[in-house]
Amino acid sequence: MTAFSMLHLSDTHLSARMGHFQRNNELMLEVLKNSTHDLIVHTGDITLDGIRHEDDFSFCRSFYETLDQHIHFIPGNHDVGDNPRLSRPAAENGSTIDDIRMRRYLDYYGEDRWRVDRERWLVLGINSLLVGSGLSREAEQNAWIAEQLADVEDRHLALFTHQPFFIDDPDPIDLSYWTVDPEGREALRFLMEHPRLRMIASGHLHQERLRSHGQTGLVWCPSIAFTTREKLVPEMGGQRQVGYLEHRFEDDGTVATTVCGHPGFQNSHLDDVIKVVYPFAG
Repeated sequence: MTAFSMLHLSDTHLSARMGHFQRNNELMLEVLKNSTHDLIVHTGDITLDGIRHEDDFSFCRSFYETLDQHIHFIPGNHDVGDNPRLSRPAAENGSTIDDIRMRRYLDYYGEDRWRVDRERWLVLGINSLLVGSGLSREAEQNAWIAEQLADVEDRHLALFTHQPFFIDDPDPIDLSYWTVDPEGREALRFLMEHPRLRMIASGHLHQERLRSHGQTGLVWCPSIAFTTREKLVPEMGGQRQVGYLEHRFEDDGTVATTVCGHPGFQNSHLDDVIKVVYPFAG
């Protein structure tokens, strides 16, 4: 028996400043308006460059205001900033996460983590950019996660995060742009190895991929906005096609995932416009 259904989108990279990815997002807005899913989840990079341009946030908020739907958002690196060990601080026009950038996101979205209880499932959304950040909110989030897991009991657990916790295997734990900080992740090993965990669903990599590690499905949601070529993002076994996902959560702990698209979507590549849309990219 199906417990509930979910529409999962990610990496919309919206901005009024540049219209490169606007068409796909407008088409996706129509999909959202017609959605009959029980839940809608957005796994981050809502904005094109909200860490530098607050107008991106105000535009994104107004963009979705026409929907008679509730979307559960979590932030991506373009919304709150990157790992401090991989990026320069804001004072150097870098992309490092900091308290100011976090506060800006919270001012617009109210929360960067959430919990949903549905049937025999506990669904958590967390801010993966806090992992390894050293910000006080990281410890707060870790404590919050532990509190949520205290009453899982015999329910199934699904986790939504912007970055994957790992690509294929939790070890070795090398620092990279593609996953959560492996050192910070150690404080969340109790979550990553929880016996009731059935899914880790993420965005960030602009690829669609469905694999598993043990009893846990590793689900990558593609971007609505664009994909990339291998020169920009290395080969990781995913499909480089824009789109979104539908998940059907079953009472027995299984999840059926369908890859979806729209006939009008353009499969554009960031490589072709990166110097225009992200002039400060390293």
